[in-house]
Amino acid sequence: RTRWKTLTKSNPYFAIEWDALDYLVSPNREAGKALIARTIAALRRAELPDRQDACRVTGRIMVTGAIVYDWLYPLLTEDDKRAIIKELVRLAGTLECGYPPVRQGSITGHASEAQIMRDLLSAGIAVYDEYPEMYRLAATRLFREHIPARNWFYPGHAYHQGDSYSCYRYGWDLFPLFIFSRWGIDDIYSAEQRWVPYHWIYATRPDGQRLRAGDTYCHSTPWGRPWPVGPGVLLAASYYHDGRLWSHFLKHQGLRDTELIFAVLWTDLNLQPAPIDDLPLSRYFGSPFGWMIARTSWDDDAAICEMKLNEYNFCNHQHLDAGAFQLYYRGSLALDSGLYHGSDGGYGSDHCRNYQWRTIAHNCLLIYDPNEEFGRGYGNDGGQRLPNGRREPRDLSVLLDPANGYRTADILAHGFGPDPHAPDYTLLEGDLTPAYASHKAEHVLRSFVFLNLHRKHLPGVLIVSDHVAVKNSAYRPIWLLHSEEEPTLLLANERPAAIVDRTEHGATGRLILDVVRPKKARLDKVGGPG
Repeated sequence: RTRWKTLTKSNPYFAIEWDALDYLVSPNREAGKALIARTIAALRRAELPDRQDACRVTGRIMVTGAIVYDWLYPLLTEDDKRAIIKELVRLAGTLECGYPPVRQGSITGHASEAQIMRDLLSAGIAVYDEYPEMYRLAATRLFREHIPARNWFYPGHAYHQGDSYSCYRYGWDLFPLFIFSRWGIDDIYSAEQRWVPYHWIYATRPDGQRLRAGDTYCHSTPWGRPWPVGPGVLLAASYYHDGRLWSHFLKHQGLRDTELIFAVLWTDLNLQPAPIDDLPLSRYFGSPFGWMIARTSWDDDAAICEMKLNEYNFCNHQHLDAGAFQLYYRGSLALDSGLYHGSDGGYGSDHCRNYQWRTIAHNCLLIYDPNEEFGRGYGNDGGQRLPNGRREPRDLSVLLDPANGYRTADILAHGFGPDPHAPDYTLLEGDLTPAYASHKAEHVLRSFVFLNLHRKHLPGVLIVSDHVAVKNSAYRPIWLLHSEEEPTLLLANERPAAIVDRTEHGATGRLILDVVRPKKARLDKVGGPG
């Protein structure tokens, strides 16, 4: 409340919403009429700003207009209604999805954020009696495209857009859930939606960051502060009455200024936090993902192992990292590399297209054909092919069409035990052949087994076993391991080995790499300062 009240002093639209809420609590006809006049004037002044993702601003202003139209409806004259509707339609035309909203995708991209699922839907419901078109257009696309796609991937209990954008996009999914629920229509999504944020719980490191995945912007969080999770976890906790999610949100927070009013309206004030440390130590995130996370504990000395197959690749902020693994213990030991930041590393930059998005930046397998061409201006990293040229799937039918090539792995086996709560082993195995160009390999199989040794100074072992049959002896398989600090190369029993030590920010973790096969493997260091 205090934060919101402070924002009203610098943002006229937040001030309008505050006064609209005040009117609901203490109706005053004269003040209400004055507020309607202020709102119309503010809507008329609203223009698309000169900034990146500008329609996020105009779309949010549409919500302000919708709030006043709905909450002060008895005070509106016919002229007021026409004036507000005119401006809402004008602002709808500034959205990237277009108006009518026929552009962009319904699985990834900006049309899978606020534009349809909050902005058009809110305004459309508010003005429905006088102008039903806006609601019908938004709701038709929502129920025809957005919801079926999410109900298809929610059973995997994860989200496909990485450690930062997944939280962001999932948050927008929750807006229609609450909007329709407050309208008396509950559960428009599968109940599997509830379990998606558990992936972020398992991927959270003792230092409050998450295991890296996809395009990361949460790295801008000041060191030592937990990474934010945004409104999605708060709203899921409130809707599904989930105390564990509430605990996770209370620790990680992440409400942006534009979302405060929804937290006021929708938070379950009776919800009590529940402990997270009684969860099982391993969790499988099934089709269409095929991911596994194994932990040795929930305390500050936990070792964490992530194993990924990527049954499907959704593109956009997801990377070409089928078969990747990560290890964390007292610091990142084996991690995703690359940087999503600034003009040199921003979305679509050369760094993204030719390193960060690509297989070479991950703990994966390359099969290097020196003559391979990836097309569309992408260089040859020797890695996995670009699903449908790395174009985002418009809807679920496009994603599932085999001709488009979004399927990149087959899940062969998964499990953990013998104690399902504190397993000694965690296993994942998959066929990654579909992830690579068909001319390169007969088959590419990768198996992971993580062993929890229950020892303080040697908490676990990850065994990675690959079976690769290339179609041409000139194609060179390359096994990748990325570390943040320079490794030390060794020979152990006439086999190549390496040690990775972590020293930055007080980290003290160590990774020991033993190459069991092939017998003639060669280990090289690649990299340098920065």
